[in-house]
Amino acid sequence: MTAPALLTTRELALAIGVSESSVKRWADDGALLASRTAGGHRRIALPEAVRYIREAQLTVVRPELLGLPELSSLASRPPTTSDADRFFELLRDGRGPEARGLLQALYLRGTGIAAIVDVVVADAMRRIGELWLDSPDGIWLEHRATELCAAALATLRALLPAPFGARVAGGGAPGDPYRLAPLAASLALTAEGFEVANLGPDLPLAGLERAVRELRPALAFVSVSAPRDLAAFGVQLAALAREVAPLGTAVVVGGRALEGAHLPSEPNLHAGRTIGELVAFARGLRVAEGGARG
Repeated sequence: MTAPALLTTRELALAIGVSESSVKRWADDGALLASRTAGGHRRIALPEAVRYIREAQLTVVRPELLGLPELSSLASRPPTTSDADRFFELLRDGRGPEARGLLQALYLRGTGIAAIVDVVVADAMRRIGELWLDSPDGIWLEHRATELCAAALATLRALLPAPFGARVAGGGAPGDPYRLAPLAASLALTAEGFEVANLGPDLPLAGLERAVRELRPALAFVSVSAPRDLAAFGVQLAALAREVAPLGTAVVVGGRALEGAHLPSEPNLHAGRTIGELVAFARGLRVAEGGARG
């Protein structure tokens, strides 16, 4: 993981349209965490600046100073449709910078990663996936949109705080060629403070088991988007859950291919439909962990 970008108090002040003295006061009061250079100058990590912008509901007026020039591409284009509609249009038309800028803008406005994925990304990609029904161009448009969407999600990573505590998560998409779902899960768990190992698509369950034994995560996520024999897959998931249970790992499985499926019952095997449900489960683990320490 690369170190986050560091901002001077002047850069942050210009980016959000306030006086430099205000930024210095926030830092000195402890509301905005800042480090000091050898010469005593304050420096603010980009994720910390983003945290404060979100919590204080500040407006970014010069996003290029935060290293987010894509935000400027939306500044003169007030939304006239829903965010999901806009994201769909940007992906369909191949407008990658604006797609990145839209997701960044949503996050800076205070929208959580789970809501960005479940409401905006999921709806837009569902519609992208249906384009082939009306046009022979639909397949290549979907491939391009997937790449643009992945890039847009990836740019959010630099805005997230560093992992805190000792919680580890890992997972991927066993038997799935789709990479957006594990990427979204990884991003959402990172935002919850986990150190995340995204093992990506086409991951054999045996490979996931070996990774869990090596990483010993508190949570292993499994994305299931591609159609399959759910009865047989459920048996395999249950076996995986039993194997990793002694390590204290919870296995959380979700995805559109699980619609209507009933997984075998194992104490540490859990199912969900959305990234929001994954986040809720992760927060529950954090609460339980705190209670155990208490």
